[in-house]
Amino acid sequence: MKNLLITAGIIVALCGFSYGSFYALSRDSAEVRLAVKTGDAMEWLRSEFHLTDEQYADIQSMHDDYYVECSIHCAGIMAAQEEGKSAEEVARLETICESAMAEHCRSVAAVMNPSNGARYLKIVMPRIADYDHHEAPSLQINR
Repeated sequence: MKNLLITAGIIVALCGFSYGSFYALSRDSAEVRLAVKTGDAMEWLRSEFHLTDEQYADIQSMHDDYYVECSIHCAGIMAAQEEGKSAEEVARLETICESAMAEHCRSVAAVMNPSNGARYLKIVMPRIADYDHHEAPSLQINR
């Protein structure tokens, strides 16, 4: 009976240690968790993709410039919908917006190192296809 209790104790300790190790190693960094908690997409981008200050500044500038262009695209789409334009016209405007957004994302990825750029595109490109065109986009981080 004594050996059974010792064995059970060792098994429970090993399970606890394994769980704790896995949890600690797979958890996002404190910076990423804070960015997600506050909804700061740019800070999430900096932390998640390990951007240098120069890369971050370049991408921030690109996002600021693109925000204006995207707002114009989305305003045009909403105006076309409100004016009762044909579905084909609205779809054409949405295609233009999505193409510009995809090009912007590829430009952002090009500023990152190749592996992070590829990972970034894997995250954001599917969101472009599902975009509803009601406002300029955000990564809407909500892990």
